[in-house]
Amino acid sequence: MHKSELILEKLSGKKVGVFCDDSNLYHAYKKYGWRIDFIKLKQFLGPYCDLKFINYYIAVPEKSDADYHGVQNFLKHIAPIAVVKTKPVKYIKVGNTIVRKGDVDVEMVLDVVRTLDQLDAVVVLSGDSDMLELKNYVIKDKNKIIVFMGYQENMAWELRLCWHIYLNNIKSEIILNNKNKPQV
Repeated sequence: MHKSELILEKLSGKKVGVFCDDSNLYHAYKKYGWRIDFIKLKQFLGPYCDLKFINYYIAVPEKSDADYHGVQNFLKHIAPIAVVKTKPVKYIKVGNTIVRKGDVDVEMVLDVVRTLDQLDAVVVLSGDSDMLELKNYVIKDKNKIIVFMGYQENMAWELRLCWHIYLNNIKSEIILNNKNKPQV
């Protein structure tokens, strides 16, 4: 049995919420060239647990931003599958350059904390080391299960010490088919 399957077996019969960090997933997707099909992810996780919801956290650019329409197309694709939680992108002037900032970590962590009493386990799609303290809270303070899922090359070493599943290991089950690929 593959390590991913052993971890997923721990979710058997458990009420599970999935929390997805778009920024972390998007940058890994751009770097490694493949994206998750969330319909397939939902179908993949379904037999292992009582999947209650998938929350997807994303910062949305202003209409004048060149990426606005791509993000809107992506949101149309994901909205039927996940509860989309948005916040506006911040535009910060650094010298003569405008830097876009759109971290959703705090919103995601707060939603985990707010919903944890109704769940037995959480799955966090992010390889961000900032999530380590969330792991400590979920396990130590609430005695619940937390599993991290992320691109292998993009998962912080701290999260590799926790229960984790590399998306690469389940890629054939969850990859977005190029003909259905949303433009972002």
